[in-house]
Amino acid sequence: MRKFITIMAIIAVALSCVQCTTSKELRQAKKGAKAVPYTLLENYYVRNDIDSSKPQRLIIDNEQDFNAFFGPAAIMGGMPTDINWKKQFVIAILLPETNKPTMVTPMEVKQSPGNVIFKYQVNRGSKTSYTLIPFAAVALNRSSDPQQLKVFFIEK
Repeated sequence: MRKFITIMAIIAVALSCVQCTTSKELRQAKKGAKAVPYTLLENYYVRNDIDSSKPQRLIIDNEQDFNAFFGPAAIMGGMPTDINWKKQFVIAILLPETNKPTMVTPMEVKQSPGNVIFKYQVNRGSKTSYTLIPFAAVALNRSSDPQQLKVFFIEK
């Protein structure tokens, strides 16, 4: 029993250290961060062959990787948002599959050198008979290699 308590204490300390580091990094990223224009990606769906058991935070800089997660949705009168992969990249948040209608709405995107802060809001409805994978995706203008950016996803 004593060994178990010791192990749990070590784990708790390690987790709190990770949280402190993330909080410190976020505070640093917020310094000098400025709102940047973004394009909300509309008329896409999340493919049903991805792992939808846990949230996924994505930085996508090419069409092939994008197509591994998303497909164009056939909506009457609406075309999928165009993405210019030479000039733009995509950040997206995918939530676990749910049977509650869920809207994920981007609230704000800020950028500072080497960092992007993506704030979003989640609104959930009542249970239904179907399931879906809620997501929000935005296209941002490239200013550097997107894979070198540290992206902070913040639910409001």
